[in-house]
Amino acid sequence: MANKKLSAFFQMDPFEKLNTSSDSTVSIIKEGLKKNIKIWAGLPGQVTFKKKEVIIRGNEILDDGLRMGEVDELQINKLDFFFIRQDPPFDLAYLTNCYLLEVHKQFNKKPLFINDPSGIKNFTEKIFPMYYPDLIPETHITGNLESFKHLLKKYKKVVIKTLFNKGGEGVEKVDIQNLNEANNGFMKLINKYQVPVVVQKFIENVKNGDKRIILLDGNPAGYINRIPPKGHFKANLHLGGRAEATQLSNKEKKICKSLKKILKKEKLFFVGIDLIDETLTEINVTSPTGIVQIKELSGINIAKKIWDKLIAHKDL
Repeated sequence: MANKKLSAFFQMDPFEKLNTSSDSTVSIIKEGLKKNIKIWAGLPGQVTFKKKEVIIRGNEILDDGLRMGEVDELQINKLDFFFIRQDPPFDLAYLTNCYLLEVHKQFNKKPLFINDPSGIKNFTEKIFPMYYPDLIPETHITGNLESFKHLLKKYKKVVIKTLFNKGGEGVEKVDIQNLNEANNGFMKLINKYQVPVVVQKFIENVKNGDKRIILLDGNPAGYINRIPPKGHFKANLHLGGRAEATQLSNKEKKICKSLKKILKKEKLFFVGIDLIDETLTEINVTSPTGIVQIKELSGINIAKKIWDKLIAHKDL
């Protein structure tokens, strides 16, 4: 059992915005309470940087019913662990928060960040896979309409994705049979989000599932396959995708192994990767989800694994 003096802060979205029965952050919090870890939670907007450290305001979580105590102002260098768990969009507010926590790291040994703000800042979900061209589908990133038209002509059917959102937002499938609609969809994403767009060859076998693998300290700890609803291509569970138990193929295990070195180097301890038809499509370093569904389907308690590893190796 953990020492009662261990403490953790969860920088996260408000509880009222979460489905507390299926949310991964809530699951980790409840497991930490079982280990007698003192836990606070608060919003990223409550960060203050002064002199050489970050101060943050938050509420202590009193029990697994998520009752909260009074607001506390905490010096985060007095804490053991700091979970960065707010959901994207990965916008200037998110980036600024990472910068402030990164400066704090230069002057303080504590807390241990999960995940490290430098790693989050430098390796965003949809760009990170581009470091591994041999593991990903045919993928391009462009803000140029003529380039998009060329790719659409080449691949006939593509998925377009904005870069810094989550949960299937800003993700569309377009094909050359509806050229004007495809061009308009591309420009709509450009105009709405003001960033280049991922253009990825559509993988027909997405109908067989979009596999989520959770990596802890670079190693696969649990996985599920998410099946999109009939007639759809997005497998996100909150959009109607169905979770099922699965196993990893040899190729999928090799993909995980290929990522281990950089994940450990960048201190990206808790990561969720997405694979379609044994190809890497996304590396989620901000707030990976799916651990509740993994436990329900396989019995693997990733929340417990997280705490066991952190408690045993606080110098990760």
